[in-house]
Amino acid sequence: MLETTTVVTPARFELGLRYDQFLEQAKVNRDKFDLYYNDSALSAEDISFFKKAAALPNGPAKILALAEAWCGDVFRELPTIVRIARATGMDLRIFLRDENPDIMDEFLSNGGKARAIPVFVFYTNETRYITHFTERSAGAHAELAAVMDQVRSELNLPQGTTFATAPEGSKQAFLREVIARITPRFNDWRKESIKEMRALLSTALHIPNQP
Repeated sequence: MLETTTVVTPARFELGLRYDQFLEQAKVNRDKFDLYYNDSALSAEDISFFKKAAALPNGPAKILALAEAWCGDVFRELPTIVRIARATGMDLRIFLRDENPDIMDEFLSNGGKARAIPVFVFYTNETRYITHFTERSAGAHAELAAVMDQVRSELNLPQGTTFATAPEGSKQAFLREVIARITPRFNDWRKESIKEMRALLSTALHIPNQP
């Protein structure tokens, strides 16, 4: 986020949903949120690191999450950030992406073209921006791209075809094949996301990336 001003004021932050409120309004994937919350990817070392970061005077005290329940990256990653918040005492508030475009516009990815979620934004107690994580790890991005290329080839789809642009006759097969191949990688992807969040905070706060 490069803006010197932000719509995320302390008062706006307070309007975000708590996790239980987010789940109550979710119309899909409740079972997946429960699955990934109960099967935590966080290690004791991870928890120790986040606790030490949160204890710093300028450390993360608040987390803003941009999310939607229908998104696979959200139901995979959001339960991790919930566990981090609960273990450290950070105040987590969740904002629905489609109802908060002004917040989303501050955290666009892909050169300002993509409204990718989830986004997890770490703030100080005074709601000063520290750093943020978007969507999935770099390794997961690379693996997903490789899988999509493989499935496009097998289904004879043009290079660059996405879930949104796939022909109607191939859309479901494309989606089904990609999901079947990436789902077994989700546990490793969650661990990679945790590593990236640790690295982001370590760099932003100038602290060792260790417990």
